[in-house]
Amino acid sequence: MITSTLQYLLAFGLTLSFNFGNPKPIQDNSIFLPDTTVGSKIITDEIAGSAYRKSAKGYFLIIGKDTSKFTCIFSDSKDGKYVSLDFIGKDNQTSYRERMEHLRIILPFASKDYKMDSLKSIYFGRLVNNGDIAIYLTKNYRMKFGKSDKISNYSTISRFIEKSKLCSDINLIFKPYSISVKKVMVEKVFFTSKKELNRTSKIETKPSEINDKILDCLTWISLKPL
Repeated sequence: MITSTLQYLLAFGLTLSFNFGNPKPIQDNSIFLPDTTVGSKIITDEIAGSAYRKSAKGYFLIIGKDTSKFTCIFSDSKDGKYVSLDFIGKDNQTSYRERMEHLRIILPFASKDYKMDSLKSIYFGRLVNNGDIAIYLTKNYRMKFGKSDKISNYSTISRFIEKSKLCSDINLIFKPYSISVKKVMVEKVFFTSKKELNRTSKIETKPSEINDKILDCLTWISLKPL
């Protein structure tokens, strides 16, 4: 059953479909590689949870002539109390490592438009769409809980992810903004196929090191001040 907190995150943080306005490149590229800029797009279409939103804006990298399909969407609530972050990545063009690098580069620019101390949640979408971190979590899940495909209860899965590399990475990236992971919430947990993993994500892990079945779920991370 979805908790009231998760119901709020579903309404406010889950972006399913949207249209962008014209791209607006941000010119200050002093913190990352030459020939790389951060672009931003105002979301103008009706989106899931729009009744709760005041504004929504997507940020992405432009590297040379190529625009990344991985977009970090920030949105704030109408009452101005909450900011959420959604990861949107189409196809299998950015690995988990690259997504974390993109996020690190994007944050200084997003922080000019949104109050980072009001950022309360991150929606990752399906775990399998984030490639290598799903592989990593699957390996560790098997080590901890065994080879059975029977899913542990959701609170156990949530606590397991809270102690994982995923949350360690988020804590590291958001440390300059005095934000850390509060808790993880999951829904629709199951084991998907290696074929689905390859279809939906860019993978850097060697094929021989990938389990035949991959842990998958919808994943939210709630945040708190340090």
